[in-house]
Amino acid sequence: MPSSVRFGPLGSVGTIYELPNGRRCVVTFANRGSDVLTPIRNGRGELWIGHLLQDDVEPARFDDWEREWVPAEFLRPVGTLI
Repeated sequence: MPSSVRFGPLGSVGTIYELPNGRRCVVTFANRGSDVLTPIRNGRGELWIGHLLQDDVEPARFDDWEREWVPAEFLRPVGTLI
């Protein structure tokens, strides 16, 4: 599915980001009833992210993801998921 964000740090659902503390994560996207994926944000504009495991591995099960809300300016793109 296409992302509604074509340019910039939120341009892809497969982008890996690094937080100031060195942890790596991905931004959570949802379609919200449309054909276009958009990043999930709360009322303060923070993004819903999921932390990756060591070596940029995604947790195997949905319930195993550690998630949190973070300001977009904390995210620095560092790679892509394989």
